[in-house]
This record gives sequence, C-alpha cells and structure tokens, in this order.
Amino acid sequence: MKKKIALVLTMAMLGSCLAGCGQNAADDSASAEQKESTAVAQSTEAAQGTEAGEKEWFGTDDGKTVTIRLWGGVQPEYGYDEVCANFNEQYKDKGVQVEYVRYVNDSSGNLQLETYLMGGGDVDLFFGYGGRSKLDKRVESNLLLDMSGMLKDYGFDLETELGESNMLDYKYDDGSVYGFPTKYENARWLMINEDMFKEAGIDIPYDGWTYSEFLSAVEKLTHGEGQDKVYGLCWSRKQNSRYVQLMLNSVLGSYQSYKNDEGTEVNFDNKVYHDGFEMVMKTLDNGWAIPIEDEYSEDLSVANTFLEGKCAITLGIPMMRLCMDQENYPHDFVTALVPAPVPDDEQYNTEFYRTHAGTPGAGDLMCIAANTKYPEACFEFAMWYLKGGMAPLVKGGRVPLWNGIDKEAVLDVLKANAEGSIDLESMNNYLSVDRTQGVKTVQGVASTEVSAVWNEEFDAMCYGRQSVDQTIDNMVKRSNELIKTELESKK
Repeated sequence: MKKKIALVLTMAMLGSCLAGCGQNAADDSASAEQKESTAVAQSTEAAQGTEAGEKEWFGTDDGKTVTIRLWGGVQPEYGYDEVCANFNEQYKDKGVQVEYVRYVNDSSGNLQLETYLMGGGDVDLFFGYGGRSKLDKRVESNLLLDMSGMLKDYGFDLETELGESNMLDYKYDDGSVYGFPTKYENARWLMINEDMFKEAGIDIPYDGWTYSEFLSAVEKLTHGEGQDKVYGLCWSRKQNSRYVQLMLNSVLGSYQSYKNDEGTEVNFDNKVYHDGFEMVMKTLDNGWAIPIEDEYSEDLSVANTFLEGKCAITLGIPMMRLCMDQENYPHDFVTALVPAPVPDDEQYNTEFYRTHAGTPGAGDLMCIAANTKYPEACFEFAMWYLKGGMAPLVKGGRVPLWNGIDKEAVLDVLKANAEGSIDLESMNNYLSVDRTQGVKTVQGVASTEVSAVWNEEFDAMCYGRQSVDQTIDNMVKRSNELIKTELESKK
C-alpha cells in the first residue's frame, strides 16, 4: 500500500489558503471561498497521478463506500471541515469518506474518547494530546493500532520525514509506532497582551526572560478591583493542566520528571522545581494571577480570560488560533508570542534555554484505533493529511511538521491571517527556534500515575493547603512509592 502525494498538492493547497486570505473583490465575481475550493479541487486532480501498484479502492469488496470517523479536540471550523471536504472530494471514487467528530480535550473528554475506543466502531482514528504519558496509557490498554508495518510498506521513515528530534518522545524500543506528530508546537511559549505591556512600560521579552523579570512584569500588569480587576496572568490549569509543568521543567532536558535513565526515581526535589513553585505561589499569594480554584469553578479558558482582557499573560500556545479569529473572538489588542521565563540561575541565561530549544516541539498525534474496521483507509487518510492535506489548518495557526512542506509558504499564510492580531516579529521568533536540539525525555516507571500525583499535589499547593516544601515532599514520597509498587509487581 504505497501512495506518494506530490509536493505540488501541498503547495497548491497552501497557495489556495493564501488566495483566500486577501482576495481583491475586483479579481472576478467569485467569492474568496469559492476560489479557494476550486483551487483545491483542481490541485488535487492535478496531483493524483497514479503509480504502479497504488491502491485505488478502500471501500467494501461489494463496492460500497465506507466512512471513517476522525476525532479531534479542536472546533471543526478551524480548518477541519475544509480538510474533510478536500479529502472526500479527492477520494469520492476510491470508496472512502471521512467525518470529523469533535471531542473536548479535557479529563472528561479524554475519558469519553477512551470509552469509545474500548467499544470499537465509533472512533477510527483520532488526534491525541498530552504527550507520551497519555499515549503509553492507551498503548498499555491495547487501544491503538501499531502502524510500523504500514509505514514500512509505504516507504515512509518518520525520523527522516518529520525530524529525529520530533520523534524522540514517540519512539518505542521495539520499533512499534502507535502515533506520530503532525504539527509543530513549542508549548513552553506564552501569549501576552502586547498593548498592556506597552501601557505598563514593559519591554516585550522577545528573547526570553527570567523568573525575576517575569514576576516584576506580572505585578505591574495587575490592576483594578473586583469584577474590574485585570490580572497579570492566568496559569491555564483548567484548560490544560500540563502547561505549567512543561514550562517549569523545560531547562531539565531529559530528566524532567525522573532522575535516572531507568526512570526509577522522580526528580521533583530538584532545585528547578522548588524555584518554580516559589515563583508560581508568589503570583497567587500576591493576587497577580487568577486563583486556580476560580479557573476550575468558573470554567475559565483563554477565550473568556485573555481574549476578554482579564489577564495580560496566558499559557497555551495552541490557542493562538483563537487570537487570529477576530470574527468569533473580537478583541482590540495585539498578541505577542514570547518564551516562558527560566530560573534566574546564570547557567540558564543562554539562547538555548531562554528560547526553550531543548524541548521537542511536536504535537497533534495521529493515532488509529485498534478496533477500526478500516485500517488501510485510516492509514491512507493519515498519510494524505500529514503530507499536505492539513494545509487549510495553517490559517488557524497550526504549523505542519512534515519536512516536505514549504515553510516559507506556511509563514506567508500565517502572516496573512495573523496580521493585526499577532505580533509578526514574535511569530518569526517562535517559528525560528532551532528544532534540531530537542532531547528525549526519560519515560519512567508508572508515568501516568506519577503525573496524576504531580497534578494533585501542585493544585493542593495552589489552593493554599500546603507549603512548597511539603508539596515537593509529598510528590517525591508518593511517586517513588508508586514506582516501587509497579517494579515489584513485575518481578
């Protein structure tokens, strides 16, 4: 099963995105949307060239078309509807169509996804979020299909095509492949309200900053009382609990959660965590950050805090798409993308650490359900999507990871759609981070359970129930006990 989608398809799709961004009404009477659809359809036809042995039918043996269901955590209007329409047009005579189903990427949404994966039939393939720990959990539960054989038959080497550093955290020692990333994303970056920074007389930290500089800025950015209060930042615990930990442990390289390569002892008593926790608590204790309990009780998000001018800084770089969506989220300020702060220790005052170049920036894992009835059709879609089919998502801020994509064209599309909403200098900086220096993080014992302990203890600290030192002691003791229990169970 080998199908190579020509690069011209990718470029034509990107070109159609550009055409839809700034069309002059005088060009002709067709709308920008009509032109874009036509351009995509034409480019698809032009690029379909059939090579010997290519599979031409993915439907049933008796000639019926099948529908595969793609689950994702992003609203369909941010390009997924268009992606599906393009695929369905191209494959209408090949016996397969795709339908997008949105699930909410939170604890309940992921539980729903996993419940359907266990049942079989309702999910054929999906985008996974949350990194290796969530992937491991699903692999251990036999919910995912190993794609290594299909990738080999297809002649597609993930390390070559996506970049070795981007595959570091998703490689399994036995060669199996249960998911591969499709987009570039450095989750250790922040979004800031550039207008608020300028009004407060604070320089935009394009080249990074330290905890001290960060705290000084957050204090200056906080003002007002009651319902009119504007906070310096929102930690985004409700929207994605991983963001804070990713930010704090970035400088630890491979040993973000574990002290050794075997992953048999946690690293939470590292000074980096202690300094980071102290920094977080200063923002909360001084009222410079939205209280964590408010985030949960009021269901706070980037949309109803940052974009409504209720805070000046927020975590969650994937939410860049909302900043670019002035139609659904109107706001009158410019967002800048800046690196998260690093500890004040002099050893971290380098470009490598200040830009978070040491952390792989790959996300949106494409996974196929182990119980799908249509594995070949799912894999065909996965390859089509990765090698150009995802191009419409660029308009919503999703940067394709595949090395075959023309990155200059991607940047042009982003600029065209982000102008007036995103500081373009900051976007250039974000996209210019060296992606080759990422290191593999240790995949330790009981990683899912250890992650849960970290979150429980961190939130207890944020609620004021325990000190920083007690939090670290609890994290270390509970986590190492879990590791010991799992190791003993395997003897």
